[in-house]
Amino acid sequence: MMTGTVPRSADLHPRDAHFWLRHDTAFTGKIPSSTPAAMSHCKDVSKEHSPGSLKRFLALKLRTENAELTGFTMARPAFENLPLQKGHPQFSAWGLWGKDDELGTLNLLTPDVRKQAALEIQTGDTIPLSLPIDAFVQPMNPVRKPCSHRIIAKGHANDDELDINTQGSSHWDGLRHYPYQSTLEYYNGATQADISGETTNLRIGVHNFARSTITGRGVLLDWFAWSQQHGIHINPFAAEGIPISQIKAVAEFQNVTFLPGDILLIRIGWLSAYRALPVNEQERLPHRQVRASCGLEASEEAIRWHWENAFAAVASDTVAYEAWPSPRACGVAMHEVFLSGWGMPIGESFDLEALAEKCSKEKRWTFMFVSVPLDIPGGVASPPSAVAIF
Repeated sequence: MMTGTVPRSADLHPRDAHFWLRHDTAFTGKIPSSTPAAMSHCKDVSKEHSPGSLKRFLALKLRTENAELTGFTMARPAFENLPLQKGHPQFSAWGLWGKDDELGTLNLLTPDVRKQAALEIQTGDTIPLSLPIDAFVQPMNPVRKPCSHRIIAKGHANDDELDINTQGSSHWDGLRHYPYQSTLEYYNGATQADISGETTNLRIGVHNFARSTITGRGVLLDWFAWSQQHGIHINPFAAEGIPISQIKAVAEFQNVTFLPGDILLIRIGWLSAYRALPVNEQERLPHRQVRASCGLEASEEAIRWHWENAFAAVASDTVAYEAWPSPRACGVAMHEVFLSGWGMPIGESFDLEALAEKCSKEKRWTFMFVSVPLDIPGGVASPPSAVAIF
């Protein structure tokens, strides 16, 4: 197989990308014709680069240029313009996709975005990203009951029954989970009356995640590996916040370029620290007076960074993504803004260990990401059933 360094975006004209995608048997899109000069140029480039890496690079280039040509960055409101309407909660984007929208940032996962994400698949290797449903001796919030699994022997066949809390292991926080604490308002103005009580309905339920799926390009930022190399250590079981400057440094270190609709995964090292504890310490952990855990620092700068990179969803191996309890240094927690302000799913307690090993071995940090949550009409959260495909 031919190898080499992928060229800089400026080194190739869009028509060259069209030529290569047009001649790739895995690509079936309608591509404009190319000039003889472009064909000659691309043939020269092919001598220096593997077909897989070049195809992925060209898809990245086209998707970036298409976002620019369609005015994506111009159409997306500037962070300074949040909230979009006076009287709406801090940093919220209610109405961006319509007043009745129930998908939030998952609207970014268009068919075209998913098609481009599929070009990440080169080897067909798969990495599961969900912990077993009974992974924790006791869920990290002791109010949540542990998983109970019962086999029903019927003589001629077997059934089984599960009794779980949907947030007891790896899970997506849905849009019904955590409102703005000052007003108790959820995404697009939903209220507790929509969720429980006499006027309950299915508004912003997790079934919307299941029916659209969370499918697109996944990006792993391995903060834990980076921090070990740079002599940075935090207590995973304390509310120590990771500044967004370090997350940016990891992205630069890994040479990652974000695209609208990316699904961001951050490995912080919480899960590996938990697994290293003796069983009695694992049992004690959820019962501490303050159930603290490390995570991202919930600063205005960090919230801005997430908005400006237009992620469709975010997840980590910690119990809350952000450091918890949140100090609300800018007046709100990330949970309030991401879930109830933007309608952006937050994944918690994902298993990113094997993924980090695979990414490090392959020297690539992007992949096809597929998650099909449980179709629970009106549900609050769901196990992710997530997989990375290389």
